[in-house]
Amino acid sequence: MFAAGMALLCCAARAQGAGVEGHCEHESRTAAFVDGAAWAVVDDDTGQATGERMLVFSTYDLDSDALWRAKPHDREDAFREQDSGPGESARLQLTLDADGAIVTQQYLWLSPGNNLSRSGSQIGTYAGTPGARDRVAGRYTFSDEEDDPRCDLRFDIAVLGDPAKAPPLPGKPLPAGGGEPGRAYLANNDALIAGDLDALARLLPPDRAAQLAQARTQPEFAAQLAFMQGLTARDVRITGGRQDGDRAWLDFTATEGGEPRAGSAEMRREGERWFIVSESTRPPD
Repeated sequence: MFAAGMALLCCAARAQGAGVEGHCEHESRTAAFVDGAAWAVVDDDTGQATGERMLVFSTYDLDSDALWRAKPHDREDAFREQDSGPGESARLQLTLDADGAIVTQQYLWLSPGNNLSRSGSQIGTYAGTPGARDRVAGRYTFSDEEDDPRCDLRFDIAVLGDPAKAPPLPGKPLPAGGGEPGRAYLANNDALIAGDLDALARLLPPDRAAQLAQARTQPEFAAQLAFMQGLTARDVRITGGRQDGDRAWLDFTATEGGEPRAGSAEMRREGERWFIVSESTRPPD
């Protein structure tokens, strides 16, 4: 979407708390992790648990309850979608074997798009700490070749279980159309599709309106705009959502490239106006 691609339109609750300290270093970059969660890995085809665990860490606060509510095979995507917006964010994913003794896969993502992955019989050193069954705690270190990342983390994070037992969604239900947040989202969407940049600027927070004004002076802007318009959801129909004070979450159906999509958007109210925080689409359920 234009919001994510050009960093103009986009920029929690936690399940039982999380304690994460540590970092990964790569080249001149140090990513300090502050939050995390874990869940059982499921087979994509059968939906059955493999016995492995996925451990995830972020440099920003996670909405762990939202991850808990996601279907087990969708949690990895839900984790990645929470990293929405510009900045020097980072994510680390570790796959712990069925014995809970070694890490067999490591995936490190450093914004804006540096992907580093390793897999094998043992990736780094993992030392688990005995504790509650619904938590996983320990220390993970990694240092191999000179060009590889170097990681050292200590953590005590919640293991997310059955989505049916997750905390309920926050806030109160929104009607079809999404109320005021929905109208703001649709106005933003319509302005982007129409290429009405003046209208779009009026729908953005002041800092992002200034970024848009600066971007419009660049020679490559027209091509970037056309590209992002081609990726923008069309025929949007907001089916509902929830509002919790100055935050709202919209659910919608749409088409992208002529194909049906299901989508969601997070909105934030500042003063009397609603702005898009993040949005994502996926194949319909």
